[in-house]
Amino acid sequence: MNTTYTLLFNVSVSHSYYASNVCECLLYEAAAETQATFQKYGLTIRKTNDGFEVYSTTNQSLETYLNYISQVSGQTAFEFLGRTTDQNFYYFTDIPMNEVGVLTFTSDQTNSDASNNSIMLKETFVQKAATQHALQLTIKFEDLIQAKKTNDPIAYSIQLQARQTQWVYYIINKSNQEYNQLEIQSTDAAIQFTAAAEITLQNGDIALPFSSQIQIPLTNEVTHQFNLINTKKTISGERKEIIFKGLPIPNPQNLQTQDDHTIASLVYLYI
Repeated sequence: MNTTYTLLFNVSVSHSYYASNVCECLLYEAAAETQATFQKYGLTIRKTNDGFEVYSTTNQSLETYLNYISQVSGQTAFEFLGRTTDQNFYYFTDIPMNEVGVLTFTSDQTNSDASNNSIMLKETFVQKAATQHALQLTIKFEDLIQAKKTNDPIAYSIQLQARQTQWVYYIINKSNQEYNQLEIQSTDAAIQFTAAAEITLQNGDIALPFSSQIQIPLTNEVTHQFNLINTKKTISGERKEIIFKGLPIPNPQNLQTQDDHTIASLVYLYI
């Protein structure tokens, strides 16, 4: 006997850290009580490239179906959990530093500036002493019933943001070359770097620090090209030469809280 599945709703999760804008590091599952409800009433969850979908086997209307589940089980919402496969998630995602918690989303907390037909859910960070999950999503039955009146299919979307930091490049000259005047040039006019006086690192190396004048979102791929340039003095005058083309992007783990409480991403570059 063939079973017919009907789509109830779908959830997509985006993340600006990734060049794909898809949150590539989260795995989704129904919470224990929701999973028991799924097994009892013929619902199933199917993973998609950017989230998941929920299907049922009922031929009843959504309102009749959910009201029945609520009356019999007492359950009034579905709950889903997202577990990260990359612990750097807590570094490159725009959440409070040095705090343990969960990004929570509820179907009755929405943003009105959704750019498509989906219902954009509002983010709330909830502190928890210990958690195995990075994300928690609650979809209330009453919100599904209401959404069905104006949305078909019902689509929820979550947009996670990359952490913005001040990028600081420490240039350590370990070559026998003498550089007269180093600078970092950006292909993006909005992003410029300022050099500071040389400092001595904890390992004894001498470094020349360059700090971005604005905060830059962390990313998993190069989106702006930064080049290390030296102004060389010659007989015919000054000439600029590229010492390092395409500086590396920061490792998400290399974060430092500065005196003004802003966050810096540190890159150590040996030339």
